[in-house]
Amino acid sequence: MAANWIIMAILVAASTLFSSTEMSAGILLGGIIANLNCVGLDKDCKRVMKWRSMAAYYAGMAVRMGLIALAVTVAILFMKDIFSPIGLFIGLSVAVINFYLLVIAMLIYRVKFKEAV
Repeated sequence: MAANWIIMAILVAASTLFSSTEMSAGILLGGIIANLNCVGLDKDCKRVMKWRSMAAYYAGMAVRMGLIALAVTVAILFMKDIFSPIGLFIGLSVAVINFYLLVIAMLIYRVKFKEAV
């Protein structure tokens, strides 16, 4: 989860240097939404392990998806001059970017480890 926050900070810093403040604000908002969703997902997974029921996972996911849809809709419809919709979607992709970086790192590790054996 720390990597998600680091990636978001890098994206916001890069967009501050190379783009508009609306883009930076959109990336910041989207990144915060994505990172808070990851925190909620972590809590849901712990609840599933504790209660041994998938209902806790689906209930938590449904609530978070509704809140994310509401936040994105409000940001796109009512705050176009404050948040960039493209920046918002880039920020929402923070966890996805982190996942792909992790997969690439694992592939590199596997190739290096296989060569060593």
